[in-house]
This record gives sequence, C-alpha cells and structure tokens, in this order.
Amino acid sequence: MADEQFKERKTLDDRAKMTELERIRHSAAHVLATAILRIWPDAQFAAGPPVENGFYYDVELAHRIAPEDFAAIEAEMKKEIKANNTFEKVVVTREQALADANEGRLAALNPRGTPSKFKLDIVQNIPAGEPISYFKNGDFLDLCAGPHVMRTGNIGAFKLTHVASAYYKGDERNPQLQRIYGTAFKNKTELDAYFTMLEEAKRRDHRKIGAEMGLFALDTEYVGPGLPLWLPKGTAIVEELEKLAKETEFAAGYVRVKTPHIAKEKMYLTSGHLPVLYAESMFPPMQMKLDPESEAKYLGLLRRAEKSKTDSANFELEAE
Repeated sequence: MADEQFKERKTLDDRAKMTELERIRHSAAHVLATAILRIWPDAQFAAGPPVENGFYYDVELAHRIAPEDFAAIEAEMKKEIKANNTFEKVVVTREQALADANEGRLAALNPRGTPSKFKLDIVQNIPAGEPISYFKNGDFLDLCAGPHVMRTGNIGAFKLTHVASAYYKGDERNPQLQRIYGTAFKNKTELDAYFTMLEEAKRRDHRKIGAEMGLFALDTEYVGPGLPLWLPKGTAIVEELEKLAKETEFAAGYVRVKTPHIAKEKMYLTSGHLPVLYAESMFPPMQMKLDPESEAKYLGLLRRAEKSKTDSANFELEAE
C-alpha cells in the first residue's frame, strides 16, 4: 500500500498555501540533502517534503546512515546555513529536466554521469502542461516546485531525529530507501520547547505508567504490538469497568449477545461493522482461499452491502 505522501500529489495551489514553518522545514530538507552529498557524493535522492513534525528526505546510499552520523551531517548543514545561500527558482522545459536528470545533475552538487534515477521518474510523471522548476542553493540543484524561505540562513534551528526505511513511492515493489528525519523551527527556543514537550510526553506515556503501576505488561514475544497482558490489579480495574458498562447498557434497555473473536467477513457485513461503521479501526482480514461457489456467494454479499451503503448515502442527500 502506498504511503500517504504518494496517495495524492500536492497541487501548486496547495504548495502556495504552505505556512512559514512548512517552508522552513522544506528548505531544511534541501540543506540536509546538500550536507549528505558533501559526505557521500553518490547519494541518490527521491522525495524530501515537510511533514507534521518536521521534514525528511528519502535517499538511496550504500552507506547505512545511523544516528552516529548525525553530528557530521548536522555540521555540514550548519555550514550551508551559515553560507546564507539564496534559494533560487529556475523554471525549465520538460526536455531540459529530462536531460539534467539523465546527466545526474538533479539532487546533486554537479553533473555526475549517473542518472538521477528517482528524479527522472518524477519528471516523467509530472502532468503535461504543469510548469517544471528547480530550486538551487549554492551548488545543490533539485527538482522542486517549492516554496522555500529566501535564504538558507532563514532556516533557524534544526535537529536530525531518526532514520527509517521506506519504499520508493510507498510501493514494496520499488527500491527500499533510507528516510532521514529531522525537525526545524524559527529559533532555538522553539526547538528546545518541542523536545521538552516530547520528553514530557514520554514521562506521561500510559504504556510506561501502566507497566510501572503493575497494571499490565506489554510483551511482543507473546502478543501483538499494543495488546496488554493484564496483571491482577489491572484485571480488577477492567472487570469494574465492564461491570459499569453492563449496568449502563441494561438500564438503557439493551441486551447482550456473544460472538467468537474471529469470524467470517459475512458476520461483520451483516452487523454493519463493514463496510460502513468500523472498517477503518478493524484489523485487516486474514485472506483464505475459497472454493468457487463460496467465493461467488461472498462477492455477491459484498456487492449488496456496497449497494446498501450507496443507497443509504443517496437517501441522506435527498433528505437534506
């Protein structure tokens, strides 16, 4: 399944609405790429957007970047910020963009002779008629629609945070890249406040507090992630809450039924859990091979459920 970043491509109008903080973080992603190239010139870059709590850049590189590398990368980023280079926008033709990508000039400090393969793919998928632009800071040239801050010196305070893996365009059939995360703010005061907030959130984490109080244990060796193993004190609390829930339901005139923890999809289609009420919060189905007759019945039931959902939505629109 594709990453959220690739489900819907940002339009130029969306980009124009970027906040000042998003522009700072987007610019910090370019400075990150600049720094990485100074240390590892053969790095190949894919996407480097601002995100909710910072920014990242996806990179293909033989060297496995680790937190131990952050100090060296941040030192190079500080040099680029101190240089106060202008973020210069250059509009080019599709032909020029394809030529530069094939020459290895995009997301690079100079032509490399090896194609900028991810940028080449991105250029090839830009809709016909949409302007194509680069942004240049110092020697670094990147395929980018922007926007950015005026100069690298406007970035303020930043910090690299962690590394993860991500498939190009979120598709497991594509190459797996290293995703380098960081965050940036207008000044060091805001940056420090952000990390103080994170530390406070860790201190108040219910998983940590519950384990320390002896309410439950979380052990992925025995159960799935996020599933608690209730200890005696925690079990007592759960039973009291269940008792209160039952009393409240009975007082409101409800009666209870019990079903297995695992059931066929037909049951959830019948109850309404699927496809309308709780599909987004349910665990994914376990796929099992059905015989042709059962599969035909299942598909028919699913089509009827979808039709019922559509009819219900149309009815609501008519009622309005």
